[in-house]
Amino acid sequence: MGRPERARAAARSAEALPCVHRRVALLGLLALVACRRSDPERELRATVEKMARAIERREPADLLDSLSEDFTRESGAFGKTDARRVLAGVMLRNERIQISTAVTDVRVKGEGAFAKVRVIATGGAGLLPERGQTWEFDTAWRREDGRWRVFNAEWREGL
Repeated sequence: MGRPERARAAARSAEALPCVHRRVALLGLLALVACRRSDPERELRATVEKMARAIERREPADLLDSLSEDFTRESGAFGKTDARRVLAGVMLRNERIQISTAVTDVRVKGEGAFAKVRVIATGGAGLLPERGQTWEFDTAWRREDGRWRVFNAEWREGL
């Protein structure tokens, strides 16, 4: 059966559907479209994941793009330039880096959000990691140009 014949057969079967079935099908289609709308929490979680993958790919600029220009660490003088330096050191010490993240809490309020993130990082030169570290991050986010960006963070080293 060719493409035009399939289209005509589909149109005939749609005409054969009772009115109720067409309404149910339409409601299902509308539900699918509604599910595709933007979800701020999901977007924020995806940004955290994107940041982790940027480190693994050794592309720190992609991670830094998710930090606001006025990024700070609450407990001390630490900004975006300092984050860039730390990432450069991490890249020099580790040929291979793996990051696992778990966003444990997200609270979105309008154009701002707070998120708690657990991070496990391992690194080294070969297939097996030579070192590893965990951190707990408390992060503050805001929408900038339609994207989530971290503007403040506090972190503690884990076990």
